[in-house]
Amino acid sequence: MKKQLSTGVRLSLTAALSVAMLAGCSSNNNEPAKNDTSAAANTNTEAAADNTTNAANTTENAAPAEQFYYDMYDKVTDSSDFPDWKGKQLKLKLWYSHGTGEPTHNSAEQDVVTPEAKRVTGVEIDQENSFDNGGQDLNVKMGMLNAANDWPDVVMSSDTSALAELVKAGKVYDLTEVISKYAPNLAKRTPFDKLPKVLENITIKNLDGKTYGFPLELGDPDNTLKVLDPSFVSPNSQQAPDGMGSIWVRDDLLKKLYPTAKTQDEIDALYVKNGGKFSKEELYDVPLKTKDDFYKFLYDMQALIKKENIKENGKPVETTYAFGGGDNWSTLTMLQTYLNRIPANNNYFTYYDKKTKEIEFMFQQEWFKQTLLEFNKLVRDKVMDPKSLLENQATHTEKMNNGQYAVAYLWDTPDESVLKAAGKKYRYRKVFLDSPANTDQFISPAGPSGNNQTILIFKDKVAEEDLPQIIHYLDYMVSEVGEKMYTWGPRSAGLFDEKDGKRVFKDKDLEDAMVYNKDNGANNKYNLHNNRLGSSSKQWPPYPTYMWGGFHCNT
Repeated sequence: MKKQLSTGVRLSLTAALSVAMLAGCSSNNNEPAKNDTSAAANTNTEAAADNTTNAANTTENAAPAEQFYYDMYDKVTDSSDFPDWKGKQLKLKLWYSHGTGEPTHNSAEQDVVTPEAKRVTGVEIDQENSFDNGGQDLNVKMGMLNAANDWPDVVMSSDTSALAELVKAGKVYDLTEVISKYAPNLAKRTPFDKLPKVLENITIKNLDGKTYGFPLELGDPDNTLKVLDPSFVSPNSQQAPDGMGSIWVRDDLLKKLYPTAKTQDEIDALYVKNGGKFSKEELYDVPLKTKDDFYKFLYDMQALIKKENIKENGKPVETTYAFGGGDNWSTLTMLQTYLNRIPANNNYFTYYDKKTKEIEFMFQQEWFKQTLLEFNKLVRDKVMDPKSLLENQATHTEKMNNGQYAVAYLWDTPDESVLKAAGKKYRYRKVFLDSPANTDQFISPAGPSGNNQTILIFKDKVAEEDLPQIIHYLDYMVSEVGEKMYTWGPRSAGLFDEKDGKRVFKDKDLEDAMVYNKDNGANNKYNLHNNRLGSSSKQWPPYPTYMWGGFHCNT
């Protein structure tokens, strides 16, 4: 008899529909969408293949086909130098289990990544049948999959505590030996003995000391690939100059309240004029210093909207919202810490308190409860839209992209390309509080490297004999060659020119997206990702999402 999951995750559909969302981050993964793979080149470089045909099988217990490719990693300069995979072809159904799932179903018009990975490894992600949590909490979705016994082939998530249930139930493979034998690039990028605490988390090491997950988003301990153009840092980068966070405000409405405040166009122009830098005074041009200043600003904005009866496409404009449609992280962690001047990497679950010298639960603190009371008043006064508490992510995104919120925060910001396509004359710009971090009580912990994503492989769906090939695929994606591939596209795709070892994108829009962090969605056309930029893109990436090797949380 097959083991079943614990009672805690065997949830009924009724429970699934009633679970209150108190989750971590919202996912950047979407519902499955078909991608046009016609632009991917499947040619190989004959010279590279000829030079490596007689590669020796030197790795203990490695199959000759895999060893052939492993021997080439130190020789090739581009993924196109690999010959075509001649072995078995695998199509994996993937469950993106982080967050609740996203309503936007983007597709890559000319995906160059998926076909190239398949060409080199014989493995591809099943784009039509892969899925996310469909608006549900991870435990609810897991309970539904368990009840139907409808597991995927692999699962990707950072919620190791919940996924540990799969380990306990014997649903997933022990990958300890297969990773050690078939993941040499993983060992090069992140030696296991260098990051024991991080890997204990992201690889789900159980009490038996075994590794059940293949770690992704590892960080960059050996600096193997530099940022494409380190001389340019976009004025739309995620971090505030002081690391204390920010809010986003419609610049046309901001200008009505503060005539001397800059629009985003003016900020961009100033950045170019200044040669790529700002003074603090240039960015802190809205006189907000305290939490009370912020609340007054919201009430002033509400009065302005009412006085001028501001609408968008006939729909009312609200000041801001109390719930982002997906979970409470943006409000209870990001907005709350922004207002209370709490440094990054502290959240409403836990933080280290310098006064008590203990790890404390933030949600139990009186000052946190007081902030929630203040938010409650904003909801009752309709400054924070009461309807937002009942809206799903699709509705929230629709309102956001129609400019119906004057103030937004964290990732819940409008898609600039949608605003531009709709002929909107305004943009959203950042506004900061001009007050220091509360370092008397809080520290800014560095946290583990990367996003702690991990891949688990289901026993009932994947044959044990296929594990080496799947690990080879994952290892290729976290290799330096693999990262170059999904950053630039393979050389055979023809997206860049290369001279004297320096690459330049041929398409100016693609260069703007990949090098200068412009939010134009051009990278999604080809399914490319520059994980080393702290991207502010609001364009949800297409399926399958390749955040492998992950560096986007570390720059």
